[in-house]
Formats: sequence, structure tokens, C-alpha cells
Amino acid sequence: MLPKLGDPGPADLSDVPGAPDRGTELCRIGDIPENGARVFTYGPQEDPFEFFIQRIGDAVYAYRNLCPHIALPMDWRPGVFMDPQRTFFLCANHGAVFRPEDGYCFAGPCRGRYLTAIAIEIRDGAVCVG
Repeated sequence: MLPKLGDPGPADLSDVPGAPDRGTELCRIGDIPENGARVFTYGPQEDPFEFFIQRIGDAVYAYRNLCPHIALPMDWRPGVFMDPQRTFFLCANHGAVFRPEDGYCFAGPCRGRYLTAIAIEIRDGAVCVG
């Protein structure tokens, strides 16, 4: 079941039409540039489900590409989610600021809410659906 926008629990991709099954490899960690992201889109064209995987050093984080303030995409340009210092996620629409490690908004119009996490696992250098 997909959590409501702003809930901290991870989304279960099994509820998304056309999404890959648990354990499916999405990409290799090396496919994501250092401090960069990859965007994935599943579901029908008229109602797509889009999420991103952000790499920061050796860590990777996955979140739905929707701000919990207003359900608009977060990226500044396609695949760019971080602030200029590459420390936090920064919503391009209203400037909400989120911690990468848990998606918590600590500044902006949705303070106290969370990005919707996407369950992923790392297996032998591969980023897989969790």
C-alpha cells in the first residue's frame, strides 16, 4: 500500500502498476554519479509514479519525486534534487529542505513531514527493489 504524502514509511512498489518486483535490480551503484541521482518512472502515462535514487558518497537514498507540501516534482532540473552545497534535498517549487538520510523536512512549508521513502536494497553493487 502506498503511504500518504508526508508519511515516513516506505512505499511498497507492488501497488504501482508496471513496477518491478521485489529484488529486481534497478541499476548499479556505479551508474549513479557521485552526488547525483537517477529517476525511475512506472505506471500509466496519465498517472505516473516517479521516484529517484540519490547517491551521496557510498550511501544511496530513494524517495518518491513528490513534495509533501503540494504534490509537485521536487527536482530543479531533471534528476537534480540537492541544494547547491549538495547537503540536503531542496524542493524546486517552494524551497522545502529535507534530510537525505530520512527524508524529514526541517525547513519550509511542510516542516515536520517526510518525503515518501522507496524501499531499496544494495546487493553486490546493485540497487534493487526492497
